[in-house]
Amino acid sequence: MEALRDELKKIAERLSISVQVSVDEENRVLKVYTDGADMLKRARSGLRDVLELAYTTAEHHPYWSIAYNAAEILNILLERWNDVLERSEIDELEWRASELKHAVDNIVDNIN
Repeated sequence: MEALRDELKKIAERLSISVQVSVDEENRVLKVYTDGADMLKRARSGLRDVLELAYTTAEHHPYWSIAYNAAEILNILLERWNDVLERSEIDELEWRASELKHAVDNIVDNIN
């Protein structure tokens, strides 16, 4: 992974593009960001992967509802990070939080 990271940096340099390369050795993931990608944009990019997992996981999976609703909560928050939440968004956050609680309760019930 280090060799790939170094090669990507060389390619970006040849193209006069300033990049940051992030390596997640544990998960075998390499990410390339341009200088315009601040932490908020990077978080939103990572969340897209979580949302895709939540959208493509079958609803009968025991953790689907938790992943789906938690990701949707984060999506709302990150989209409005620099703004004030509207009442409708707060209502949705409350509803999704109750869905999270219900999903956790279901898991607890299935353990007992």
